[in-house]
Amino acid sequence: MKIKYQLIDDYAADEIGICMHPKNHRLISTIEKNLETKYLEVIDPKNSRQSKLRIEDVLVIEAMDNLSKLYTTDKDVFYLKGRLKDLEYLTKYGILRISNSVMINLDKIVSFKNGKYARLEVYTTNEESFVVSRHFGKKIREYLR
Repeated sequence: MKIKYQLIDDYAADEIGICMHPKNHRLISTIEKNLETKYLEVIDPKNSRQSKLRIEDVLVIEAMDNLSKLYTTDKDVFYLKGRLKDLEYLTKYGILRISNSVMINLDKIVSFKNGKYARLEVYTTNEESFVVSRHFGKKIREYLR
């Protein structure tokens, strides 16, 4: 597929126009998803203030009672409202469950290997390792190959 760019003064500075063949109409939603900046509303445990965090910065989400603990690539910790089953919508952004209590950003996985008892071990950009349960292992392996 070829990409052609045209610079037109008719658009505002924060606006992009895309022209495509009608056969490619399914690409519109994919392009919109990739271009929009995605944020999560998180709670800072130091001062209990709410703020927005880019989804790309998420490394791991761990389950707690009614909150989830979110770790970023910068090793910051935040709380996120909701249980892991409420956060399943994050799968479209590449954050998948690897066990009943952990979700991980698949874009932050550097390598993986088979571990004990047919489990998968994944290593992140922060050089941390996580064990993927057998139930979720098949889906993770498909994504990583």
